Amino acid sequence: MNADHPRDRPKGWLPRHHRQAPRPWRKLRLGFLRWRRTVLANAHTARIYRSVVGGLGTLIVLIGLSLVPLPGPGWLIVIIGLFVISSEFQWAQRLLHFVRVNVERWTQWVMAQRLWVRWTIAAVTAAFVALIVWCALKLIGLPDWVPDLAIFELLTLR
Repeated sequence: MNADHPRDRPKGWLPRHHRQAPRPWRKLRLGFLRWRRTVLANAHTARIYRSVVGGLGTLIVLIGLSLVPLPGPGWLIVIIGLFVISSEFQWAQRLLHFVRVNVERWTQWVMAQRLWVRWTIAAVTAAFVALIVWCALKLIGLPDWVPDLAIFELLTLR
């Protein structure tokens, strides 16, 4: 017998979603889905809509790819761009699934390794990010608001 059977619940018990007010984003999402269905019903507007979604998603992916070598959320922005594109294109859904599966495999593989292997991977990643930051600062120079410290002379950044 299920422990959550209604007879076993305290008097006046309601599930969480009954105790709360309707979620505000639900109306917005349903409105968007109705609008999207209307847009996709016409072949001409469907092409325009798909072009805009594809262009916006591609722009987000390109911005993310340009940020990948820098410290920060470069790959996350790429994946967000793929989410945008995958809302309209089947090939992007397959690519997103491929990325998701391989990131999960990579994470499981890394977590199954010994501690020294994980630390080595982390150190190599940190060294790569430090090298990219150094190269970027070497090319564009240090901003004026950065104080004069001896470390910048040792790194040949001043």
